[in-house]
Amino acid sequence: MKDKIINTSIVDCNDPRTLYLYLYFTNGKDLKYISNKLLEIGNLRYIHFLLRTFELDNYKVFIDYILKENNSAGYLFNILYDVDYLDDNTRLNIINEIIELKDNRYIIKACYYYFNVLNKFNDILFKKIQYLIKTVLNIDINKDNYLKILETIIYKEDYIEEKEGFSNNCYQGRNGYIPSIIVCHINNTYGSAINRFYDESSEVSAHYVIRRDGHIKQVVSLDDSAWANGTSIREESDIYYEFSTSPLINTIKDNANYYTISIEHESFDGNLTEEQFNSTIKVMKEIIKYLKDKYNYDFIIDRDHIIGHNEVNPIVRKKCPGKFFPFDRIIEELKK
Repeated sequence: MKDKIINTSIVDCNDPRTLYLYLYFTNGKDLKYISNKLLEIGNLRYIHFLLRTFELDNYKVFIDYILKENNSAGYLFNILYDVDYLDDNTRLNIINEIIELKDNRYIIKACYYYFNVLNKFNDILFKKIQYLIKTVLNIDINKDNYLKILETIIYKEDYIEEKEGFSNNCYQGRNGYIPSIIVCHINNTYGSAINRFYDESSEVSAHYVIRRDGHIKQVVSLDDSAWANGTSIREESDIYYEFSTSPLINTIKDNANYYTISIEHESFDGNLTEEQFNSTIKVMKEIIKYLKDKYNYDFIIDRDHIIGHNEVNPIVRKKCPGKFFPFDRIIEELKK
């Protein structure tokens, strides 16, 4: 597939996926020409992929196009979250558009990301969120308490009544495979992860979710295949297995869900609390013992076998589990 894409005549090509993959496989060759062509075609999916994969000098033109063409607060938040190199004015323009859409869920997420995660401050935005929180929630915030208030609001669903039993969102069994890879994920909040993983219409799950305070919830039995790390054998899929940057996954022509174990962590950027880190070590030790007891398999503790979701599906999951995820520390601790 790679050779076929690279040998494509980009001058004659008007397929946005092929153009994006050409950039992906060539590490940005002809970036300016192809990015402008993608903008002319106007496919928002691959414009999104383009923005978060390559640092574009003219990214503001693409952001202006997105703000004109898309009215989904969720999509705009994903642009804000996924594209690391935006300047502050562009970030604020996106957040203001989310505010205009009056979707309070994403307004709070965007402001929490801006104020608490990026550790930025803007007085005009602060006054807007101050007014909104007072109007909608009847909570007074000021410059002394706003970070704590935003944190309380964003994580308010974390302590909902615990779900009982395992989720139905899984494949029964392992399709003949011994699970040999642990894949680490992040989700913005524990509550939203749990709700999605038990919602059968979402068709997603992970084996474990670890909250910021270290609480562990097992969602899927280790005997079964969670729906967290899916790869496809179809070249036309954006989760095609050959896209994987993992040397193990890249050579197994099957759905990676069958031979992986997934751990979801509550985090925006991969930073883990000390409680989370300790719980992650506890869970991984349990997994290693399980593999030895059930399969007589000695799990290999290294970066080929403990990986991130972005190494499984780099096209669609570029930021999971975040640039601060402590892989080296985890491996060092497990090897002790």
